[in-house]
Amino acid sequence: MNIWRNTLKLLFTVMCLLTALTAVCAAAPRTVLVLPLQQEFTLSDYEDDQDAEDIIKMMTSKINIEFMGDGTYTVMEPVTYEDKLMTMDAKKITADVQSAAKAGRELGARFVVCGRITEVNTQKKGGSSLVDRIMSGFEAPYKSKMVLQLQFINCQKEIALLDKKYTIVRGGKNAAESFKNTCTYAAEKFVEELTNPVSNNGKKVGVGNITNVKGEIVTVNQGTYAKFFQGESLAVIRNEKEIGRVEVLEIGKEETTCRITESKEQIKKGDMLSRD
Repeated sequence: MNIWRNTLKLLFTVMCLLTALTAVCAAAPRTVLVLPLQQEFTLSDYEDDQDAEDIIKMMTSKINIEFMGDGTYTVMEPVTYEDKLMTMDAKKITADVQSAAKAGRELGARFVVCGRITEVNTQKKGGSSLVDRIMSGFEAPYKSKMVLQLQFINCQKEIALLDKKYTIVRGGKNAAESFKNTCTYAAEKFVEELTNPVSNNGKKVGVGNITNVKGEIVTVNQGTYAKFFQGESLAVIRNEKEIGRVEVLEIGKEETTCRITESKEQIKKGDMLSRD
């Protein structure tokens, strides 16, 4: 397990450097805080409580690093919240969406990520003969599996913009590498679904259509169900091409009001909105 701990130290160093860079580059940050993930997996006989803590830290670090690399959100620097977070009950503040949102507001975050890891398993593939290697297609000798449930919560609206279960399996040349690859891919999938949702064949997913245009103000035929958030920037799509952008102003039960912030062509009734 020393390999994992050394890897964690390197991850935390990279995270600090990326946080500093993001803070310099971001003009209007949409702050996100990854709350402590909850352990709901069983440790094997050769693992201890420290191993469980290392697993949670690595997964948390990978999510943070992925957010930093994407640039859509600004990850809060630990120095701004860690002392206050230590005084909170981790299980209570992640018990439900409302509790997590309240904790996020108290800690100064606009969005929070919370969740639980329900299964962790790393195995070495059997068979080492030439025939075994040929039959296995030269697959990685170790494979790690992780099952986790992750939520992305708007702290002001107290709604989960994404709530999904992930089952990830990845390989590696040793146990540490296969587990690291699993954590990395899980973080990539989670952040990608938040920042770049696309449908089959790479087409953008519509999140609503414009029903009225009045000057720079447009009305969209989706309300709270679409899980917009105030200030969110959406692409205006026509014939699978982006022709402009709008900013969410007010979210109603069945309709949302937006302001046009950019237009390459005249935005009209019927144009589709998409997250990018």
